[in-house]
Amino acid sequence: MKISKNQTYVIAEIVINHEGNFNLAKKSIRSAAYAGANAVKLQIFNPKTVAQRESIKTKEQKKRTPKKESLFQMLKRMTLNLNEYKKLKIYAKKMSLDFICSVFDTESLNLSKKIGLDAYKIASSDLTDLKLINEIKKVNKPIILSTGMGSYNEIKKAIRILKKKKIYLLHCVSLYPCPITSVNLKRINSLTNKFNLPVGYSDHSLGVNACFAAITMGSKVIEKHFTLNKKWKGADHELSADQKDMNMICNFAKNFKKLSGNGLIEPSNKEKKMRKFFRKSLFAKKNMKVGEKISLDKIEARRP
Repeated sequence: MKISKNQTYVIAEIVINHEGNFNLAKKSIRSAAYAGANAVKLQIFNPKTVAQRESIKTKEQKKRTPKKESLFQMLKRMTLNLNEYKKLKIYAKKMSLDFICSVFDTESLNLSKKIGLDAYKIASSDLTDLKLINEIKKVNKPIILSTGMGSYNEIKKAIRILKKKKIYLLHCVSLYPCPITSVNLKRINSLTNKFNLPVGYSDHSLGVNACFAAITMGSKVIEKHFTLNKKWKGADHELSADQKDMNMICNFAKNFKKLSGNGLIEPSNKEKKMRKFFRKSLFAKKNMKVGEKISLDKIEARRP
């Protein structure tokens, strides 16, 4: 995982949008590569650690998923096996993408070590799972720490455990989808000032505008949920970016620094050369005799 100083690193977060289908996950990786992303991210979890058999769905999950399917059943359907993760990692590298995963428990952490990840993601839900964080810190890879729902002290405690690891903080609002009135991008600056770490943004809002704004605010990493079709039924498709959206985010990330320029008031040499084409000059309105007195009513300003 190599993050350039001059360009925001963009992660296509496939989450569970592969619906537990290996081929769909592979197509999603290919689509993310075509869109220009730097990395893809999946989730590795044991369903029993993220939902109990009697767990209820959120209001939004109920809208977008089969009514008869419980949360536990849905998550169980979304799991992939070790062999499938290994193949997806190989395919991602073939497409010149970093392969990152969120791990939610000891079992998935051990599984991830057999896959060989480029970085580890600690989800907002696990910001206070200090046992898991203590285990992840032993892995010699960059760590992306999402801070949704997190207080200052909770974030500080997690960072203290991770100590000298290469950490990227992500501002995140754990609402799905997140209303624009709750996006709170100024929190990026607060996290940067308080913790003196590179900070990025994990977006759960609809559309791409929040990602554009976060990039202009200096986000080092942008993570956006990614799908092949935003109209598909499922827990996260609606709030995700499709290939067209992701391409816009990636292009903006690549070109923002160029758009920013050097900030000098003086025009560049290239622009100065345009003066002879666009600056107005004084012209006589009609032929004048040598020695004739020039007055304002006899001249006008025109472009050349």
